[in-house]
Amino acid sequence: MFSGLAGPHLLIIILTWGLTLAVIGAVVYLVVRLAVLHALKAHTRWVDGGKQ
Repeated sequence: MFSGLAGPHLLIIILTWGLTLAVIGAVVYLVVRLAVLHALKAHTRWVDGGKQ
């Protein structure tokens, strides 16, 4: 039934999926990290703006 995916073809598919997931994970990590950094900087400006 799945003989067409046996051997090196299956390995290539698994490696491609793994690489794709790694790239997507890295992009999501960077976006979240930049968003948190931006929020912290904005919060700091907000707090400093309220000081006397």
